[in-house]
Amino acid sequence: MPLVTIIEDESISYELLKDLMAQVAPEWEVEGPCTTIRQAIEQIQKHRPQLVFLDVELADGSGFDVLKALEPIDFDVIVTTSHDKYAIQAIKHRALDYLLKPFQRHDLLEAMGKIVRRVKVEPEKLIKPPISALQKLALPTSDGLVFVLMDEIIRLESERNYTDVYLTGNRKVVVTRSLKEYEELLTPLGFFRIHHSHIVNLNQITRYVRGEGGYVTMSDGSSVDVSRRRKEEFLSLLTGG
Repeated sequence: MPLVTIIEDESISYELLKDLMAQVAPEWEVEGPCTTIRQAIEQIQKHRPQLVFLDVELADGSGFDVLKALEPIDFDVIVTTSHDKYAIQAIKHRALDYLLKPFQRHDLLEAMGKIVRRVKVEPEKLIKPPISALQKLALPTSDGLVFVLMDEIIRLESERNYTDVYLTGNRKVVVTRSLKEYEELLTPLGFFRIHHSHIVNLNQITRYVRGEGGYVTMSDGSSVDVSRRRKEEFLSLLTGG
C-alpha cells in the first residue's frame, strides 16, 4: 500500500485533506499530521513515503526547509498553501503540483491522477524526473495561477515589478513576479537572459542578426536585442562552442 505523509499544522486542513484522500485515493495509507519541521524530517526518514503533502507555512518555519534537509528528494511533493506567492519556490523544488486552500476535490483528484499514472501495482520509490518541455509551469497572476507548457513559452519581458510572458498562439500572461525570479529557474531548461529585460526560449529563436550586440527574431515574429555583455555567452550557447 503506497504511503502519503501530510505535513500540516492546521488540524482542520489536515482532516479535510485526509477525508478527500479517502475519497479520491482510498488505496493510499495516510500518515500524519506532521506539524513541525523536525517532526516532518523524522517521519519521512523513518517511513519513506511515496508522496508528501507539504504545507509551506509551518509554525516553526518554512515547509521548504524540510525538502532542503532531505535532499536529494526521492518522493513526490504536492505543495499546499493559502497563498499563490509560493508557486515559483514550488517549481524550484520540483513539486509535482500546487494546491491552494481551502482544498477542492477536483483539484486533489487531478493532482493524484499524476501520481497514480506513475505508480504500479507494487509501488516503488518515485524518483523525480527533470523538468521537460512537456511539464507545466505555474504562472502567478493577479487573480490566480495560469498553467502553461514549457515549450509554449516564447519569451519573457520585464515590466517593472511584473513580467510579461509571451506564449505561442499570440497569447500573453502578465505575471506578478520579477524577471529575476525566473532567470534561475529557466536557465537550466533551455532559456537564456539575453538582455536585462528579456529572457528567451532558445528553441523558439528563428534567426540571429549580427550587430554591436545583435538581435534575435522569435517564432512569433518579435525581435529582441542581445546585450553586448551577454553576446559572447549567447553565441557560444547557440553554436555549441
